[in-house]
Amino acid sequence: MTFDAPIVLAGFIILVPFAILEAIHCHKRGKTLKLLNLPRKEHKTRFALSAVFFALFLCCVIIALAGPRWGSRSVVEYKRGVDVAFAFDVSRSMDVADVEPSRLGRAVSVARETVALVGNARIGAAFGKGRGVLALPLTWDVNAVLIFLDSLLTGVQTGTGTNLESLIDASSRAFLPSSPAKRLIALFSDGESLSGSLQAAVDRARLEGVSVVAVGFGTEEGGVVPPKIILDRETGEPVAEREPVVSARDTDALRNAAQRSGGVFIDGNAPDAAHTLANYIKSLAPQTGVSSYKIEAAPRWRVFMLAALAFLLLSKLAEKKRRRSAPPG
Repeated sequence: MTFDAPIVLAGFIILVPFAILEAIHCHKRGKTLKLLNLPRKEHKTRFALSAVFFALFLCCVIIALAGPRWGSRSVVEYKRGVDVAFAFDVSRSMDVADVEPSRLGRAVSVARETVALVGNARIGAAFGKGRGVLALPLTWDVNAVLIFLDSLLTGVQTGTGTNLESLIDASSRAFLPSSPAKRLIALFSDGESLSGSLQAAVDRARLEGVSVVAVGFGTEEGGVVPPKIILDRETGEPVAEREPVVSARDTDALRNAAQRSGGVFIDGNAPDAAHTLANYIKSLAPQTGVSSYKIEAAPRWRVFMLAALAFLLLSKLAEKKRRRSAPPG
């Protein structure tokens, strides 16, 4: 017999104070029975049975919590090659229409096509402007990913300010430390960042075993960022919040971030961007699914939990019999 958590067996020490307390109670009960002129032998037997059954209950619970195993069973072993976190820059510069229909629109289109091409993969998603948010934990549910991507096109998420450092940090939280899969962040951005340090976030991700593939959108000539429309305080007429701003893709920032983490840069404007990204993801996980079967010791904690419940019931039944044996009034 082996145990998953043998340290739990140290809990048997609780039986020492339990035995001491029961001995004290037994002595007091004996005096009480003598004063009441009741048959001490019968009552002491029931007291003892109740205590023994409860002690056995405690023993079985402790063993069950320790995770006992014996015998053997065949278990399917899954090999999950790569987990991917889509990281979407949804700052207002991604609304620039220097690519059709816009940088963000093109990013969502590439992401949707990539999901279809990759097939069997776990995908999570985050978005960020001033602050990164992990919106979708890693999932095998393709429909959940597609629904998230569609929500990005509503325009509700976009806003001023860009912090790619916070976006990368939020995306890194999607990965489970216990998972053996390779970890990849697919950053969909134009590379502009008004705050934070993209390189610092990439360095932290690399230390956690996460690489970054940067998918860049927009042109280096750039385009005008659609201004936020507000009402003029004096005239009440809709006006632009500020003067038009030109935004251009920062290819160097994206390329350096990818190379720094061991990833690659992909031109999101290219017609084959989705195929390039999907092929890169599949190259990291050439084998995904059932890899083999292994033999392991079978868990038997349920046996001890059932035994614990049985001993607890016997302990209670002994107490009831004890009460019934006592004379009325």
